[in-house]
Amino acid sequence: MVEQNRKRSAERNLVHCLQCHKPQENLPVHLARVCMKKSTPEERLDEVQKAKASSREWLRKNRTWNYKQLCELLPDRRSLIIMVKELLRRGFFIMNQPEESEMVLDPEGDSTTVDDVTFANTVTTPTSPRDPQTISSVRMQMKGAGLHDKFPARAKLLMGFKKYLVESRRLPNWQQEVENVSRFLRYLQPTGSEPSLDFLSKRTETQDFLKALQRTDMSAASILTYVKSMKRFLEYLSLRLDIQKRDPQLRSNCESYTNMLMTLRKTVCKTHEDKTCDTRLDEAFCIKDCQKILKVAKPDFLRIHENLLSGKEVSNTEKTLYRYYCEALLVFRHMQRPGAVEGFTDADWVERIAQGDRVVIGIRKDKSASMQIALTQGEEACFQLYYKQIRPKNIGLKKFCQSFFTSTSGEAVHTVTQDMNRLHEMYKLAPFRSYDVRKAVGTAAQKLPVHQHEAVNYYLAHSTDPNRNPQPQDIVDAAMLLESLEGTSSDDDTSLAELSAAGTNNEQHTSRKDFSAFLSKFPVSLEGQPPTKKRRVDSGFPEDRVFYDKWRAAQCTQREQYLLSHFTHRKPSASKVARLIAQEGWKSNYPKPEEIERLWKPAPTDTIEADEVIKKCVSEQGWTGLAVKDFGAEEGLGVVATRPFSKGDIVCDYHGKVIRAAEGMTKLEGLQDKARHLFFFFKAGQRDLCIDAQTGCDCHPNTDTVGRRIKCCFKKPNLEPLHCVMKVNGEDKDVILFKALQDISIDTQLKFYSGVIRKSFLGLDLDWLDE
Repeated sequence: MVEQNRKRSAERNLVHCLQCHKPQENLPVHLARVCMKKSTPEERLDEVQKAKASSREWLRKNRTWNYKQLCELLPDRRSLIIMVKELLRRGFFIMNQPEESEMVLDPEGDSTTVDDVTFANTVTTPTSPRDPQTISSVRMQMKGAGLHDKFPARAKLLMGFKKYLVESRRLPNWQQEVENVSRFLRYLQPTGSEPSLDFLSKRTETQDFLKALQRTDMSAASILTYVKSMKRFLEYLSLRLDIQKRDPQLRSNCESYTNMLMTLRKTVCKTHEDKTCDTRLDEAFCIKDCQKILKVAKPDFLRIHENLLSGKEVSNTEKTLYRYYCEALLVFRHMQRPGAVEGFTDADWVERIAQGDRVVIGIRKDKSASMQIALTQGEEACFQLYYKQIRPKNIGLKKFCQSFFTSTSGEAVHTVTQDMNRLHEMYKLAPFRSYDVRKAVGTAAQKLPVHQHEAVNYYLAHSTDPNRNPQPQDIVDAAMLLESLEGTSSDDDTSLAELSAAGTNNEQHTSRKDFSAFLSKFPVSLEGQPPTKKRRVDSGFPEDRVFYDKWRAAQCTQREQYLLSHFTHRKPSASKVARLIAQEGWKSNYPKPEEIERLWKPAPTDTIEADEVIKKCVSEQGWTGLAVKDFGAEEGLGVVATRPFSKGDIVCDYHGKVIRAAEGMTKLEGLQDKARHLFFFFKAGQRDLCIDAQTGCDCHPNTDTVGRRIKCCFKKPNLEPLHCVMKVNGEDKDVILFKALQDISIDTQLKFYSGVIRKSFLGLDLDWLDE
């Protein structure tokens, strides 16, 4: 019998427990003894079924990987090879794996082979995947033609470009960008260990380099990445003030070279479109075919929308799907280019205009990224919910991002086309692109009268006539005209008000309530007591301790924040925190005094003055999370927050030319009251100074800095000025920073307290500041 039991145990399939994530030979016994010992037998049986289904799903789908997918996830070649070997060692299967000779690490220690990354990610298309042997062949051709050579990685210009990509642009694939530029410059400058700026005059050599890449059978998409990297490099050079001092013509030379690159890019783009579209030349897609993804994904999208409205927990995967669908509305319903969607910023959303039952949004970055569309009220509600609930959590409080669409890591979305491919892949649909739906719209619009055809072309940004300045109603009319075209699918626009009501009715019939309902019944407070088991059961909640423990954790967090709020200027001792806890009369469920002492974080002026991020924002005026908004004829322009700010955060600076206070008072005498707020008086030790924001500063002569638009207000300010002496561009400068007095939510107007300034100048007549 013992031997038989031992044999049966050895043959039993292991199933992972979804609670503790550990493999179990007998899951029902494990749940009854450990993870769900206080649950009912029915709940444990349901958990066993879920675990078995999860195990079958993993064996069916998740044990096999595709080498192409790994290339997309791991652009770095060294990391890719190590991961492939590790997956094989752990028993996974990898499809389309290259030959063993291709999986050998570079003995020179080069962690990135850009050609592999470019060819594996950019070149592949859904219909014709790139073979690893082809990638190797192209790389060998590049080496033979001298296109694979590059400058040393420690070249000063390349090191500065790397720092710009990492710190300013925050690009995850910065290494690929640097490698592309290094090879580009090495071809134009075959000798020397340091790249020079002579390449700006080598137009013929630039054209020869792109032609040489084409002769190596490199795909057009890969060549476009070289052009894109060089364009970013030129942007970096334009920001180098030290180089501009030595070469005053640098900015104009960079602009001229960029225009030349864009001209060459058109030829490559034409080749790219011809090659990527030839597989679909025999098929004629209508608009409804391209919009099928909106219909298929709509139920999941609306379910996530209802969960967000009701306060239920939403996973990162669901948040990503919600973002994909919002992007798909712009691409497949409003027929916009991916570049225009990527250029959509938080400021563009704040500046939207209501026109009847539509909302008009306008973006104009350049010819390849312009957008003027009219959203329906339902679409506006979806975008506003993303803007209010998903985007702030993605960015957090420490990241700076102006893009409207952001990934879960807080970075701007740079590849909307790839997002659309992933959305189609989720629902196992053939991928469609912006090109497809725009071509279908162009075919359908040919039957329209001339003036309507022109309106559609402008809506799709086919026409970039600078003399055309349509009114918001014209944009609305063009949007309605698009919806009326033959073959357009319009059944994906559902009334969110009706949906919300339906979701509320469904909740009333739900037997098991969620934690948000528990908090509504038993609100968390500093002095409250957790509900007893009898009260929980009588109110229709389960008898286990799950909600009880969550309630106590929420109260402990609330008490922790309360204690920290009492010690803002000086770090408290553990004994002082203990005395405050005793005064409050708390007997249990409070944080330890030592924990409060550890969590307290001061914000001293010297720390702020040495902060490199703040220095960079002051120097480049790169403040994010802010947008200028028109508050009407009486109040004029003001500034609103487009992301949350916490108490003590540095929001922006009041930027302008620093002059003596006496000189500022002289300028004030001849000005009207409306222009007086552009002068900021302050004391710096024994010096009486003033910031003149009316005439602007020498470093940003043509920039309307955001700080000068923040209103002075005596009542309920949410900012306070903070004087600092910072080393900006190698010089010590007096800087006025605006520091948050309280937590600031999205769409809140920013105002600073001017009484502090008036106190510093008791002998001056500055009462008008408080008006």
